[in-house]
Amino acid sequence: MQIFVNGTITGLTIAVLALAFTVVYLPTRVFHVALGGVYATAPFIAWTCTRWGWPWYVAMALASLTGVGLSLACEFVNHARLERKGASSGAHLVSSLGIYIIMVQAIALIWGNETKVLRRGLDAVVAFGEIIITRAQLLAAGVSVLMLALFYGWLQWSRLGLQFRALADNPKELALRGYNIRRLRRVAFGMSGALCSGSALLVSYDIGFDPHGGLVALLLAIVAVIIGGRESFLGPVLGGVLLGLVRSEVVWFLSARWQEAVTFLLLALFLFIRPNGILGRKGRLEAEV
Repeated sequence: MQIFVNGTITGLTIAVLALAFTVVYLPTRVFHVALGGVYATAPFIAWTCTRWGWPWYVAMALASLTGVGLSLACEFVNHARLERKGASSGAHLVSSLGIYIIMVQAIALIWGNETKVLRRGLDAVVAFGEIIITRAQLLAAGVSVLMLALFYGWLQWSRLGLQFRALADNPKELALRGYNIRRLRRVAFGMSGALCSGSALLVSYDIGFDPHGGLVALLLAIVAVIIGGRESFLGPVLGGVLLGLVRSEVVWFLSARWQEAVTFLLLALFLFIRPNGILGRKGRLEAEV
């Protein structure tokens, strides 16, 4: 039971980051690789604010706003301009990867390459019978569930959420009906930055952070997206939770060194057996051409 709880909590943080990637990818088909840079930057902003003596809630809010701003900057400076020029998806991917590299090098220059942690001292422990959970894990689980619930509530019941779903389903028809596609793209990038920052701060509070952890975390999120289903906003969450459970089982029964190998072995199995993911459906041939 302890393994299941630990895996679920880990999976929830992966799910939030996977959703952050999907929020951009599904409506725009942009591989937002620079999200790894956003993931790496947010904890350093929060850490700096706390070292200056600012309240923790101010530090978290400023770090989240920084993540939103960086993600929006990727859209304004890079992807929107490439979209207007009719650039290919490969151009978006390479340019986004370049932005990620620049962001990571800037972080290393400003804060160094050392691993840091947001919390100070030992973490408090809470026992529920035979299950032992740290305060950081409780915080990660609660905030992750809250962020996911807020997003899906907004997506399902708000007018803007309806437009967002339409953008993911058929952007050309939505544009022909007179809706502002550029505004919806900005909403996607901004929301992606907020979700990414939240996931990064939760993980950093628990296990620490360094400038180079963003891409590793983003790769896990992309694996979760593929496993859960690339054409759904719910699939990445299921994929993230499944991935967290599998990785926790691997640590318990084998070793932490096997986590990455088993993760990508699971990805390979899904690509062979169910390439469209858990919630994926095979589309009609004329729709795929």
